[in-house]
Amino acid sequence: MEDEGMSVTIRDVAVRSGVSIATVSRVVNHTGYPVSQELQEKILNSIKELNYIPNRSARALKTNKGRGIALIVRKISDPYYCGIADGVTETAIKHDVVASVFNSLQDTTLEMRFFQMILEQQYDGVIIGGSGYSNKESISREEKTVNMLRQQGCKAVALGPQGFPIAVVSVGKTGGGMKGAEYLYNHGHRKIAFFGGYKNHLADGLRLQGFQEALASHNLETTETLVFNSDYSRRGGYESCQNLLKSGQKCTAIFCSNDHIARGAIRCLRDAGFQIPEDFSVMGTCGFYRNDDFVLGTPLTTIAFPFYDMGRCAVEYILGDKNDTYRKILPTEIIEDSTVKFL
Repeated sequence: MEDEGMSVTIRDVAVRSGVSIATVSRVVNHTGYPVSQELQEKILNSIKELNYIPNRSARALKTNKGRGIALIVRKISDPYYCGIADGVTETAIKHDVVASVFNSLQDTTLEMRFFQMILEQQYDGVIIGGSGYSNKESISREEKTVNMLRQQGCKAVALGPQGFPIAVVSVGKTGGGMKGAEYLYNHGHRKIAFFGGYKNHLADGLRLQGFQEALASHNLETTETLVFNSDYSRRGGYESCQNLLKSGQKCTAIFCSNDHIARGAIRCLRDAGFQIPEDFSVMGTCGFYRNDDFVLGTPLTTIAFPFYDMGRCAVEYILGDKNDTYRKILPTEIIEDSTVKFL
């Protein structure tokens, strides 16, 4: 069958070898899943006999290079994803692998379409760039899709909680919430508001949980009335701050789920005639605007995430031999600037 390579499919190889398509895919793509030496030899002999060439270039097969890595992000223009994309694409280039970025525009329906495309085009790995949501239906749908990818030999890794078992590269369970609360407490603050993003966002829920646990460990009240949610934008931070001021509740500091929210909160406070940090201390998360006094007027105190390293480690996981129980926790860094004061 020397001239039939282009018409031979992975199913033909699986039938001749007496194994599943997934097993053939794992051997062909070197995914790291355990396949016995006997089965590997059987599959490789079938590939040779059938002159089977996978749906990628012959060069890629000969050099054991992958078909590519897919990164799904929610908004490519967001600084959160820019650093991750840099880490993914640059690391992929170093390994002579193509990385494709899929921008879902925060549309879960479009995101599922991307998963289907990744499934059809048989990528070697997919990186889910953001956290999932607490909606049971969406969690179940995404889990089924990821399991289908795994069965085809495509490794999956997430850069935030998804609500189901999956390999993870992250900054820890609480996403900076505990560290932020401890930092503000150590600066003398005892009444601290929390400005979060979407209520059903899994990462934000864990960040709030860590924040509340840290305050509770110091016997401080973690009243829900000082928790304000909107979205992850400057507008969201502005609205949350307006709601805080309208409530008449007193606090000395505001901890924000990201730097966009912090930027909006600072704008609102200044519009209302308050000084930062004399009247309110404000702390961000993520490190988007570190040392950017042009944007904020005052450099922001924040918890900087290692976005580039998150992307790098995700690619290294896909190209390595770790299984889907892999969990990599990267350190964050507190950037101390001018928006938090000691009391």
